[in-house]
Amino acid sequence: MRSFQLMACILVLFTLMAGRVCQADSDLWFDVSAGGDAIGYPQPEGLPEAQMPPAWAVDEHLEGRINYSYFPGPDSELTVQYGLEQRWRLAQDEGSTELASALQPGGADFRTWDLDSELVESDDGDFAVYQNLDRLYGLFYTPAGTVTVGRQAISFGLAKVFSPVDVVLPSGIRAQEPSYRPGVDAARWLVPFGAVSELDLGWVAGDDNLLFARGYSTIDVWTLEATAIELNSSNYLFGFGAQTALGSWGVWQELAWLDGEDDEGVRLTLGVDQQILGDVYVVAEYHYNGLGDDGGPYSQVTDPGVFYRKGMVVPWGRHYASVQASNPLTPLVQGQVGTTINLSDGSALSTVAVDWSLSNNSGLKVGVEWPWGAEPVIDGQVPEVEEEFGVYPSRITVNWSTVF
Repeated sequence: MRSFQLMACILVLFTLMAGRVCQADSDLWFDVSAGGDAIGYPQPEGLPEAQMPPAWAVDEHLEGRINYSYFPGPDSELTVQYGLEQRWRLAQDEGSTELASALQPGGADFRTWDLDSELVESDDGDFAVYQNLDRLYGLFYTPAGTVTVGRQAISFGLAKVFSPVDVVLPSGIRAQEPSYRPGVDAARWLVPFGAVSELDLGWVAGDDNLLFARGYSTIDVWTLEATAIELNSSNYLFGFGAQTALGSWGVWQELAWLDGEDDEGVRLTLGVDQQILGDVYVVAEYHYNGLGDDGGPYSQVTDPGVFYRKGMVVPWGRHYASVQASNPLTPLVQGQVGTTINLSDGSALSTVAVDWSLSNNSGLKVGVEWPWGAEPVIDGQVPEVEEEFGVYPSRITVNWSTVF
């Protein structure tokens, strides 16, 4: 009951803020989404019946984010975003979720403090309400550059699917490009050099600490980016990327050298994009991951290196290819298809999605995601993964979203 009272107080507070938007130099908006997922889980060989994952499950979710920006003057901005998420497992086959939890990748902690994320959870764990303070920062424009301090999203790189230098809470492997990034606690200084060059310096703090320096410049038809990152004083990344156009084709490459406490290697991405057959936009990338294995069984499952433990490198394999395509089916409907293939073991992850624009501020998305690959085998209590995407679930998703 106290949790619901807390949520009600927060909603009332931000509703009162809405009444002040017209009186102060500020902005208030809400993101709301609702939907559901039908999920099919892989069924490993050699696992006792009591520990077998459910063959299927149906989930429902409702999520809302409150965004408020205040502008004390022309040279500063204060922004906060608070979100509530309700999740409910409506139905599932008999089974245990222990294996799925064990196969979840690790991640670095880049928050110096945080709210208790769990507000409500039922005894069986099927119903839960979570909170998240995902943005809380001040942004200041100075003659020496732009300074941002607080919880913010940070991303690097030019590649669209596999970026070797995008290592601050990167998204998992998906056949479609993600659209939202979680916030981290950081201080960032962006220094412009002329109209087309900049130096980006920053510190990301938490239980894990990261320092970064990035140089970015546009020279003629070339976009160039150099990145240096230090994690916890003993793990390093040095990267270089370039992007240009060859005729009507966009082309890019990213190269990174990662040197860690117990792992090192090169990562490389080569990519192209082009509009073909009128309105069909196509993106294709090849990725080489020198930290990965050239086929299963994958050591990252049982003995991951530091970059895997911290979630800075996601793919397990050595060679990948990804192709994505999107096309407007009607003025209000967009279709998307995509496939990512692990060339080292032959497994793949494919998606098909359709986006309907219901109004200027709302939309409906229906998507299907399915993996191609052999399911894992349990040898004793140790999962042995021969084909990476064999551990991924199949999923049908329906999601409605709006902004107001």
